[in-house]
Amino acid sequence: MRNHKAMRYFSGSTFQRLPLYKLAMGGIAMVLCAGIGVSAMAAAFIGTPRQTQPNTEAVQLATDETAARPTARPTAAPTATPSPVISVRSEVSVVQQDIGVQLYRMADDSDGQEGTDADLPLIGVELSITITDADGNAADYPVDTESGTVLAEDVEPGDYEISFPDVEGYHMPAPVGITVHEKIEYKADIEAVQDKIVQAEEVVESEEDSSYGGGTVVEDEIVDTVAYAESSKVEIGRRTVYTAELSDGGYLLLTDGSVTAYKPVYDASTGELTGARRDGSARFAAAGGLPGAVGLAGLLRHGSNAPAVTPEAVTQEETGAEATATPAASATPEPTASPTPEPTAAPTPTPTPEPTPEPTPTPAPTAAPTPTPAPTPTATPNDPTAGWPEEIGAADLAGYGFAVTAEEEITYEYTGWQNIGGNNYYYDPATHQPVTGTQVIQGNVYEFAADGALNQTARGIDVSKYQGNIDWNAVAADGITFAIIRVGYRGYGSGALVEDSTFRKNIQGATAAGLRVGVYFYSQAVNEAEAVEEASMVLSLCQGYSLPLGVYFDTEKVAGDTGRADGISAAQRTANAVAFCETIRNAGYNAGVYSYASWFYNSLNFANISKYRIWIAQYRDTLDFGYHYDIWQYTSSGKVNGVPGNVDMNIG
Repeated sequence: MRNHKAMRYFSGSTFQRLPLYKLAMGGIAMVLCAGIGVSAMAAAFIGTPRQTQPNTEAVQLATDETAARPTARPTAAPTATPSPVISVRSEVSVVQQDIGVQLYRMADDSDGQEGTDADLPLIGVELSITITDADGNAADYPVDTESGTVLAEDVEPGDYEISFPDVEGYHMPAPVGITVHEKIEYKADIEAVQDKIVQAEEVVESEEDSSYGGGTVVEDEIVDTVAYAESSKVEIGRRTVYTAELSDGGYLLLTDGSVTAYKPVYDASTGELTGARRDGSARFAAAGGLPGAVGLAGLLRHGSNAPAVTPEAVTQEETGAEATATPAASATPEPTASPTPEPTAAPTPTPTPEPTPEPTPTPAPTAAPTPTPAPTPTATPNDPTAGWPEEIGAADLAGYGFAVTAEEEITYEYTGWQNIGGNNYYYDPATHQPVTGTQVIQGNVYEFAADGALNQTARGIDVSKYQGNIDWNAVAADGITFAIIRVGYRGYGSGALVEDSTFRKNIQGATAAGLRVGVYFYSQAVNEAEAVEEASMVLSLCQGYSLPLGVYFDTEKVAGDTGRADGISAAQRTANAVAFCETIRNAGYNAGVYSYASWFYNSLNFANISKYRIWIAQYRDTLDFGYHYDIWQYTSSGKVNGVPGNVDMNIG
């Protein structure tokens, strides 16, 4: 095979020596070869299409429709909108060997939470945090889905790292390192604090008492859902309700206990007895018009006072049938002589008669039983209702001797509060119907059952010197069951420990009136030592009193940011609350924390105080609070008999 040097055709001198027609033909040949090669390659990948006979009718129809329909522009595929990622921040605090972790969804997220004033607890998300000690030992703690908090109690002293898992749709916080110190035992020093307690007249209360002039103002958003009206009960109608005594079979009885053939008739809409109708069914015709399965026997079975009748005493007159005599004993019939044949003309020997056997007793012939016809109802003297109307009205039943009682019912139109059958109801003055569900009446929140009965929710008030002179017996008579009384406060200016001037009178009066009592102290502690001092003051003043509702640490922001404790951190404020509550608990009382929602969310680490009682202030008709609570203060403008002016109202 000759060796052709193909590259020589691509040298410059060679191209110049080639004729023009050869160059043109060579180019066309190269293009054709390239096209054939590409087609062959496509056929190898795609395959040869199956050849089918076209349907000319379908092709024509498709062509016509295509011509009539405008050409649609190609639509771009929709771009999926990515779900917003929610940023999560954590607050970690260590108090008394307890590690508290609180998770918040940040308020500036682009998931519909824009414009919120504060970060909200991360609730409804199932996850666990991991706490790892210095030796690498790790433990997982589930986050409470109802509050977004974790409390790891009584952790050994040492260094720890808290890490958070990846959760789809959330940007979780970075790991946090903390140190746990040995627990401090908080104990009250009652003797030392007694010398520090001062009376209200010894300080300038306008510069010390945060409640002076209304204190922290939280605008009420609570409005009445039902108009108030004085209680009234007006008669609007009377009616008579009849009740009949019935047999086991559902038939009316007479006053003597006899069962009749009448059945009761009731009103289909009200179910009330409207009269009676004679039962004309076939079984009554067969039973002589008397109820029961077998006539007279049925009458006896239903307790009639008719004379006793036995089968032997039923005569022909009573049954209307031919009587059949049955001898008491069988009689012996007389012997019957055989007939003597007449003599014939031919002498015939006289036949010798056969001996007649001794007569034997022959039983009397038994007559075939004759069926006794059913008696005719109108001819039966034992049916006391014979001849009565087919239908009798309820008002006339007693006149015929039926066992019927009549009771008069009076219909009333109610308005306002009513006590019916031992339950309290509130009747809407517009509809005169009992209200149900959650209702606000005169600024007070009430819970009513589906039938309108008031749920026995504990209703209470909290008071201080600003409620003036309280008539506690009148308070108790108005349905208030508990009271939380201010013991005192720490001055927000000087820090003095001030006793509430009405504390002693209020706790004595409320206890004597039978109310369940608790107390609260308004704190301005800037550290744990001051919080223990505040708790010691409370214990000093409450000696000898029973406090079933416990003692509350009241922490709030002073109006105008003038409070001495306004600037401390949430961790320090939480530590102060724990120090106060632990001191109270160590003295044998229940302890709790009082504040409003935004303060609980942002100025306290709720995880560390979640083990205490929570008293939440939120002035609206429906509570919106992410954490658990024990008492809800829902208004500051309540009205209660015995309390001059407005008073804080609570539901326990």
